[in-house]
Amino acid sequence: MQFRRSEFRSIVKLSALLAPLLVAGLLAGVAACGSDGGGGDGGDDGVETELFPADYADSYVEVRDCRMSIEHSKQVRILADPAAMAAYDGREEEFPEGAVVLKEEYEYGDDCTSEILQWTVMVRAATGTADDKLGWLWEEVDAERNVLETDGTGCIDCHTDCGVPPDGYEGTCAVP
Repeated sequence: MQFRRSEFRSIVKLSALLAPLLVAGLLAGVAACGSDGGGGDGGDDGVETELFPADYADSYVEVRDCRMSIEHSKQVRILADPAAMAAYDGREEEFPEGAVVLKEEYEYGDDCTSEILQWTVMVRAATGTADDKLGWLWEEVDAERNVLETDGTGCIDCHTDCGVPPDGYEGTCAVP
């Protein structure tokens, strides 16, 4: 289902009002994208991610401010590396190979200033190498930078639905 921006904003406002009632049910659904049955390869427990650098904050730019994410049952802040900036903001050109979109995930209700709970990262794959994953490599990474999940089907399924115009773009779902 696709929504116009005004409809999307209304849904976000309604979601914020209903969030306390939805959190318990959504927590169960979030497991679909986590390491307990998300359908991906289950991650590489104990292996540090290589998809984004530890010092990403020095060069990545915020492309969407801190907001509640019903899908993640957390507050999220989205950043892009320099290679992803033009495609993410302009939504006209393709994301180049290696471009990174990163979600910092915080405790529900946080203002995204406390400690990060985990990250979800998307890295644009080489053309034709990840078509079944919307052209992206995916990881969920814990606060110690250990990979929790790789190419989780819950993430890919959600982004298949929300990552198309008018609000989504090339598998990214958040409106800048």
